[in-house]
Amino acid sequence: MSTPSLDLIPAFHAVMQHGSLSAAARALGLAQPTVRRQIEALEAELGTQLFTRSANGLTPTGMAQTLLPLAASVLAEAAALGRVASAEAEALEGVVRITTSRVVAGHVLPPLIEEMRRDAPGLRFEVAATDRAEDLTRRAADIAIRFTPPRQQALVAVRLPDCAVGLFAATPLDTETAGTPWQDLPFVADDREDVILPALAAAGVEAPRRIALRCDDPLAQIAAIRAGVGVGFCQVKLGERLGLHRVAPLIVHPMPVWLVVHEDQARIARIRFVFDRLKSALRHLL
Repeated sequence: MSTPSLDLIPAFHAVMQHGSLSAAARALGLAQPTVRRQIEALEAELGTQLFTRSANGLTPTGMAQTLLPLAASVLAEAAALGRVASAEAEALEGVVRITTSRVVAGHVLPPLIEEMRRDAPGLRFEVAATDRAEDLTRRAADIAIRFTPPRQQALVAVRLPDCAVGLFAATPLDTETAGTPWQDLPFVADDREDVILPALAAAGVEAPRRIALRCDDPLAQIAAIRAGVGVGFCQVKLGERLGLHRVAPLIVHPMPVWLVVHEDQARIARIRFVFDRLKSALRHLL
């Protein structure tokens, strides 16, 4: 087996991520035949089959599944190389990549990024909006906002105040005078992840009896609550900013928050600047 050409790895990774040659080609901005040729060239260089071909498209082999995390690591390191080289270490300019949950990426980060860009116009940002914990030791991102404790070594982690999560509805609910407990109102729950209802049970809270919508996407859950589909969970400070109305305020789930950076990255001025600004702002927004 020879060392593969690095410029062939994005095609393999894109096909694995998007499931087809055509979708990978769109993601990479290439023609489909180009992606196919790159996959074939990578297979030839590695001396192994990565996909089986059929009328339904490409099916990854076991070897492809084994190589996927290595390919992702190579691409993350290459992206980190570009970010580090994008500016001098002591200059407030260049790229800073932040990874965080989809809710924080969509509702909390945008105004903070705009404020930081106003104060440091040379900064450029990348946001990895994912509910998975990206590996900062492999430089998948420069800074992470996490709701689970970091476990890798060589990380600088600051514990922020807990993020309170509570029940909200689109309009005020006068459950006391109407005599209708919130459990009898339409409810927005998760679907296959099956976290919300077991968490209520573990807290000793009676379960809702009318599930109006099941969805695992937290952004879609918030959108459904705002549209009046039903009562559901949302970060308390975010729900208040969105004009939602608190339901059963005694029901609250404290969610731990960490702000994390690799210790080597923390020495770079632009990353240190963003880290410090996030540390100051997030304690008031989450």
